[in-house]
Amino acid sequence: MVLTPSLTRRDWLIGVVIMLLAFALRTSIILERAAVDPLFASYPEGSDQLTYVMQAMLWERGEWPWTQFQWQPGFTYFLVGVRALVGTSIGQMTLGLALVSAWSCGLMLAVGWLASGRRWVGYVSGGLLTLYPVAIFYSSALLTESLATVYVVLFLLLVLWQRLRVAWWRSALIGLTLGLLAITRTNLTLLGLAWALALWWWLTPASSGLTSVPLNSARSPLSGQTRRLLYWIFHLIFTLIFLALPILPVTLWNRQAAEGGPFALITTTGIDEVYRGNNRDATGLRSTDPAMFTADDGYMAALISDARRDPLRFVELQLRKSGLYWGAAEPANNVDYDRSGEQVSPLLRAIPLDFGILALLGWLGVTLLLASAVGWRPALFFALVNLLIFAGVMLLWAEGRLKQPAVPPLIVTASYALVVIGDGLRRQRWGWLARWAAAPAVVLLLIYGSLNWAMDYLPQNRPLSGLPANATALNLTFDEHLELVGWRALPEWPAAERGWSNFLRSYVVQLYWRVNEPVDHDYVAYLAYIDDDQRLAGVDRSIGTVSFRPRPTSQWQPGEIYGEIIGFWLPRDLPQERSLEVRLGVYLAEGDGAQPPLILPVAATSLPDQPTSIALGRLAIVDSGLIGSRPEGFDQMNIPFGGQIALAGFQMPAEAAPGATITLDFNWLGLTEMTTAYTQFVHLIAPDGSLVDQADTQPHGNTFVTSTWPPDYPIHDRISLTLPDAPGTYTVYTGWYHPLTFERLAVDAPDNRWRLGEITIR
Repeated sequence: MVLTPSLTRRDWLIGVVIMLLAFALRTSIILERAAVDPLFASYPEGSDQLTYVMQAMLWERGEWPWTQFQWQPGFTYFLVGVRALVGTSIGQMTLGLALVSAWSCGLMLAVGWLASGRRWVGYVSGGLLTLYPVAIFYSSALLTESLATVYVVLFLLLVLWQRLRVAWWRSALIGLTLGLLAITRTNLTLLGLAWALALWWWLTPASSGLTSVPLNSARSPLSGQTRRLLYWIFHLIFTLIFLALPILPVTLWNRQAAEGGPFALITTTGIDEVYRGNNRDATGLRSTDPAMFTADDGYMAALISDARRDPLRFVELQLRKSGLYWGAAEPANNVDYDRSGEQVSPLLRAIPLDFGILALLGWLGVTLLLASAVGWRPALFFALVNLLIFAGVMLLWAEGRLKQPAVPPLIVTASYALVVIGDGLRRQRWGWLARWAAAPAVVLLLIYGSLNWAMDYLPQNRPLSGLPANATALNLTFDEHLELVGWRALPEWPAAERGWSNFLRSYVVQLYWRVNEPVDHDYVAYLAYIDDDQRLAGVDRSIGTVSFRPRPTSQWQPGEIYGEIIGFWLPRDLPQERSLEVRLGVYLAEGDGAQPPLILPVAATSLPDQPTSIALGRLAIVDSGLIGSRPEGFDQMNIPFGGQIALAGFQMPAEAAPGATITLDFNWLGLTEMTTAYTQFVHLIAPDGSLVDQADTQPHGNTFVTSTWPPDYPIHDRISLTLPDAPGTYTVYTGWYHPLTFERLAVDAPDNRWRLGEITIR
C-alpha cells in the first residue's frame, strides 16, 4: 500500500523555512571557520581541497586537464560552475556549496514523505539533515562528499517518486544522478544496484501503466510477468544510457590523453586505493603502510596474497573498519571535524547528534518500516542503500568524510523511527513498542557495542608458538635481551632466497623476534642494501610496529615470538651485476622529538666479535630483460660446466710480446639456480707442461658471485694474464671449482679444464 500525502501550502512553507535555516546554519559555520580556523582558506600542500581549487583555476585558463584524470573530476567541474555564478574566493565557493546543501535539506522533506506517507517523517527528515552537525561542517569544506551527499538525496527522491508511477523521465534523471555520482564519488555508483531492485519492486500494474492493455487480451500475447521483465530491462537500459552521459566525456578525454595506451574509464586511481585500505599492514584508515611499497606484482595480486597469508587478520581488519564506519568517530583525512569543527564552533559542540546515534536510529527505523503499512519493499530498499554505501567505503578505508553520503538514507529511517515511537508512546502501545522497538534496539546496541570493541582492539598482533618449519633459525641475541629467532624468504618476493632481482622490485623477508626478559625500551631494526658501508636502499622500523596494531618491544612478554614482514624497494639506479650484502641491524633512537634522535647501535652480543649488524645474504641486481638472450660478438659456443655454467663464447689474442699482459674476454651463461659461489680459474701452461701463470676469480673481479646468478642469464667477463718472457707457444685452459673443496665442475675435457687455445710469444 502506497500512502502519499497531498502537499499543502503549509508543507511548502515548512520546506522553505528548513532550507533557509539550513543555509543560515551553514553560513554561520563558514563565518566562524573563516575567522578562527587557519585551515579554512589556507589548504595544506597536497590536500584534496587545494587540488580541486587549483584544477578549477587551471580549467578557467585552459590549462586543465592535461593528462588522464587521477581524481574524480565531478567536484572540480562543480567548482567551475560555482566560481562562474557566485565568485572565486574560498568563502564565495563555500557559500555556493552551502546553498546547494541547504537545497538538499528541503528535498529531504519529500524523501521522507515518499518513503513513509507521513508528513512528520518528512519534517523530521529535513530537520535532522539541517541540524546534523557533521553535515553542517562538511558544507564548509570544499570536498567531494558534500556534493555526493546532495546527489544521494536526489537519488532517493527520484527512486521513491518512481514508486508512485514509473516514468521514463524519472529513470533518465536517476541515470544522470548516478552518472554524476560516478564522476564525483565513484564508489557510490553501487547505488545503481538498489535502483535496479527497487524498479523491479515498483513495477506493479498500478504503478507502471501495465494495465493499459489487458493482460489476457489478444492484443497482448505476452504474459504479465514477461511484460514486466521486458519493461524492467528497457528502463534499466534507458537508465544506463543517461548514466553514461556524464561519464562519456571523461572517458573520451582519458582516451585522448592516453595517446593510444591504456586509459581509465573515469580515473587512474583504482585498485591501489583498495589495497591501501586492506593490505597486511593497514590500519583501517588512510595511511601509507609499508606494504604499499612492496606490491611488486600489482595491487590486486598483493591484496589476494595478504588475505590468504593471514585470513584472520584480514577479517579482523574488516571488523575494525566496520566499527570505525558505524561508530561515532569522525576519523580525519584532509579535514578534521574535531579540530576544525567542534573546537571552532560552540554550535556544533552543542548539538548532541553523531553518526553512531544516527546509525542506531536508522537501522531501528528499517525494522519498524518492515512492520508498517508502508510495506517491506521501502524497508529493504533503505537497508540495501545503507549496505551498498557501506560496502563502497569498505572497499577503501573508514574515515569521516567517506561516511557522509550515508547520512540521508539513515536520516529518513531514523526520522520514521522517531515519529513512530513518539506515536506509540502517545497512544500507549506498550506491547507493540516492546516487540518492534525495544527488542530490535537491544540487538542493535549489542551489535554497536561489539563493533566499537572491534574498533578499539582489532586486529590483534598475536605471538607465535614457534618458528615456522620453513624459516631459517638464527637465535642471535642483541643487547643480551632481544633475540632474532630466525627469518624466512616469502614466495611473493623470491629475491631473498635466490639472491638476485630486477630493479624496480622489492627485497622482502619475514623476521621473527622475542625478548628473553621484559625491556623498557623500543628497539628499531633496519634492513639495508650495502655497498662498501654505503646504504643504497633500505627500511627502518620499530620492531613490532610494522603492521597495525603496533606492539613495540616494551610491551612484549618474555618468550613470545612475533613475526613481521619487512622490506624495501630496489630503485633503478642501483649498480647491476654486483653481489652486495643485505644487512640487518638493531639500534635505539633516543630523543624528545624536538631534535633529530640520537642513534645508539645495538651489538649482536651472542656473536664473538659483537657486530652491530649481520648479513642476511647477498643480492645482485640484474636486467631481467636479458634472461633468455644470448651474448653477441664472439663465436657461439655451448660448453657446459657441471650443468651449472656454460661457456657461450670467448676471445683471446693469438700472439703477444714477451712479458705482456693480455686480456681474455668471456661470455658465460648461467644454466640453473646456484647456491655455491664458484670460482673460475684460467691456467697458462708452458710448452713443457708447467704452470707459468693463473687467475682465480669470481666474475667481475670478485664482485659478482655465482650464487646470485639468474638461470639463463648471460654475463660478459674479462680476465688478465701476464705472459712470461720466454718465447714459445703456450696453452690456455679454464674451468670452475668449489671454493672450499676445490672440486672442479665437470666438463668434457681432461682434468675438468677446457682448452681455450694457444698463444704464441714472439
